[in-house]
Order: sequence, then structure tokens, then C-alpha cells
Amino acid sequence: MVVIAADAADDPLMKQVQATFEPIPLTPPTIKGIASTPAMVNLGKALYFDPRLSQSHNISCNTCHQIGLGGVDMLPNSIGHKWQHGGRNAPTALNAVFNVAQFWDGRAADLKAQAGGPIQNPIEMGITHEHAIQMLKGIPGYSKLFEVAFAKDSDPITMANAATAIAAFEATLITPNAPFDKYLRGDQAALTPEQRNGLQLFMDKGCSSCHAGINVGGQMYAPFGVVEKPGADFLPPDDKGRFQVTHTVSDEYVSASLRSATSP
Repeated sequence: MVVIAADAADDPLMKQVQATFEPIPLTPPTIKGIASTPAMVNLGKALYFDPRLSQSHNISCNTCHQIGLGGVDMLPNSIGHKWQHGGRNAPTALNAVFNVAQFWDGRAADLKAQAGGPIQNPIEMGITHEHAIQMLKGIPGYSKLFEVAFAKDSDPITMANAATAIAAFEATLITPNAPFDKYLRGDQAALTPEQRNGLQLFMDKGCSSCHAGINVGGQMYAPFGVVEKPGADFLPPDDKGRFQVTHTVSDEYVSASLRSATSP
């Protein structure tokens, strides 16, 4: 079926949302500094789902960012090495490539910078990078995957290459062509009347002031309690958000506006 794009002038709501949001692209975007190839994505996919990248051989990237559950684990706090509970829950891996930064506190600039962190985090996967590389070199099959993905490298099995491959795979975890994407591209019939009413309320109530752009969020940092800051009896004393990265007082209890199963 061929969809004829509507004239936004005939649909004031469409004109409004097209100025505020962008549709998810139909093909995965490129990541700065990564010349992604099918071989690299294939390697990254294998690593993403491999629990042997953890000290216990029981936790993979997919454990906390389950593709079948919308890229999250549906837990208030993710569970890692030795059943430890992380301080925050897992933001979704879906469409994460479009976020302004990675992790709730923005400590990683992009997916490549993010990919290696959880592997050696003692609360998450709990394995040193050195041990992880030794393990990968000892697993039949990975040598060929790394050699094909990083053909120019004399020693391709490195943590930098592993992180690059995982990031290349994660960049493919996008959700294009949803009804909202179709509406943004001009298909007036893509949304039901009820959905259009909800979208109009979303715009009128100011939700789109923070939740905008290609990811309906993830493009800015915001304080915990945008309208009114919660009291000290509610704010977590051991987690001050982005302040732990910048050490700037104004960043206390500020986080990136990412998406997850529950609140950060």
C-alpha cells in the first residue's frame, strides 16, 4: 500500500509535532569513529548475548538489556555479579544510539564508550578486561569472528575491538516505522483518534518540552523533580546523579532523560 504524505497545513497537530519530533530512521545510523560492517555487527551480537563475558559466566549484556523485554530487565534495580543490586535500573538499549549520552548520569559519550564499562564493573559483570580477553582468545570461533571484523589488526582480539563491535550491534537496535513514525512522515491515518487526542494532550500539557526529538527524550539532562524538588527524606543520599560525574553543585540529582521500565 502506497501512503501519500499529507500536507501538514491541513493537519495542525501534524505540523506541530513535525517541528518537535523526528521519525526513527529506517536504517541504523552510523556511529562516529566506527566503520561498521556486517561482520562487526555479527561479532557484536555474539558478544552481547554471551554470558561468558562475565566473571560468573552467568551475565551478559542482554541480562539487563533484554531485547525481548523492550531492551530492559523490568527491575527497579538491575541484578549483577554475586546477586548484587545496582544503584540504578537499566535504561533501554533500544534506540539508545540516539541519546545525547549513555548511562543515567551521562558518563559515557556514546555506545562505544559505554560498552566496556559494565564488563569490568564489580557490581555488574565483574570481570577484568584482561581476563575477558584471555577468555575470548580461548573460545573456539571467536578468533575467526574478530579476524573478519577487524581484518587490518594484527592482534584483533582486544577489549577496544570488543567494545566497538558491541556498539556496532547496539546501533542496529532501533525501532523504525512505528505508527508515530509514519505519522511524522505524513500518514494522517497512522494514529487512531484516541492516539491523536493523547498526542495533542502531550503537546498541550508541555510534556514535549523535555520529551522531544528523535527519541522522544534522551536529548537533555533534567533534575529529579522538574516542577518541585523532592525533600531530603525522598532523595537518595548515596546517588546524586550527574553530580557524581561533574562534581558541579547544580548537577545534584540531575540525570539524562533516558527511557526505562521504571524511574531511574
